[in-house]
Amino acid sequence: MGDRIKYREEGNTLEITIKAFLDEKQQQLLLIWIVLFSICGILLLTQIFGSYEKSTILFLGVYMAFWLFFEFKVIYAYRWRKYGKELIILNENQLILVKEIGRRGITQQFDLDKIKNVVKFDNGENAFLKSMNSSYWNINKYTLSFEIEDNTIPFAIDLNKEESKIIQQKIHQFLKNKKSS
Repeated sequence: MGDRIKYREEGNTLEITIKAFLDEKQQQLLLIWIVLFSICGILLLTQIFGSYEKSTILFLGVYMAFWLFFEFKVIYAYRWRKYGKELIILNENQLILVKEIGRRGITQQFDLDKIKNVVKFDNGENAFLKSMNSSYWNINKYTLSFEIEDNTIPFAIDLNKEESKIIQQKIHQFLKNKKSS
């Protein structure tokens, strides 16, 4: 499994930790992209204060909004790749998913009895979207999902087929053992 994935089982708890995928060369390219893109944004921002027609200022404002959105997304991706980890915790009553960057994170809790199926995640993308979503700066490459109350909840980011299959088996085994006890 390497250094990215760690398992810990204690009593009635299974904890799976997945560190974010990090490729040093791509991370350096991403940092260069952030620096250059930030410089472009600063230069653009200085132009908003020039004496232009209202339509030109409106165009620059809308352009700036798009720039801010992509700046946020790429900085988030950089931080996720460098400091991110995903925790999957199963205990007697709940499945807890945590996405952390550094010491901050987002936690989702689900009632274990309502979880239906832990399967390979397939969001039905066409080839173009799949190609776009597989870029290094995009962090929504989920590999597993489960169903709960007619909702599909994806998790397990950036795993290969073997890694996701092992995690899927561990979760199934934990759920099977829970039901038999």
